[in-house]
Amino acid sequence: MAHLVLASSSQYRKMLLANIGIQVDTYAPDIDETPLCNESPTELSMRLAEAKARKVAAECNSLDSDVIVIGSDQVALVQTDIGPQLLGKPGSSDKAVEQLMSCQGKQVSFYTALCLHQPETNKTITQVDETRVFFRHNSEKAIRAYIEKEQPLDCAGSFKSEGLGILLFEKIESRDPNSLIGLPIMLLNELLGAHFNVDLLEVAAR
Repeated sequence: MAHLVLASSSQYRKMLLANIGIQVDTYAPDIDETPLCNESPTELSMRLAEAKARKVAAECNSLDSDVIVIGSDQVALVQTDIGPQLLGKPGSSDKAVEQLMSCQGKQVSFYTALCLHQPETNKTITQVDETRVFFRHNSEKAIRAYIEKEQPLDCAGSFKSEGLGILLFEKIESRDPNSLIGLPIMLLNELLGAHFNVDLLEVAAR
């Protein structure tokens, strides 16, 4: 049976896997996430997801021969009056307020890339799942209260859609609601089955 390893320090991605009964080892890849010149959100998310998977595979010599490393990265993009703007993890309450205020009444696209890398064969598969979030018009007072309550400072876009953050939206268009949290589980199952003969349902049901 394949040994799955998550190339991420994200508690949210590990939680999503645990929620379906998949326990994984996790390693935090240290990579430069600076966008390249003229790099699209899709290209950026795919490059970083693959870089994370390959970095963990190269640094963890103790990995089993049957290991498959899961790398993921999420890039959010909103159109503003001064052009497209990438939304990262805010890191502070003031930055979170700024991000959410810039999203009011707008559509924000979240590109969640998934990379599966098998070190033994050097097989690498990378795809992107897109989620479109349509924000309500919320007052700055309400946004500040939300940020104080939920503290989404380590979340791209400054919200937790699995929590109170869902009330910030009018609607969400997505294949998989897990993607917005950080890991496209349906795509993961699809790619594991198509390229590595691994069925997550069978693994989780054991």
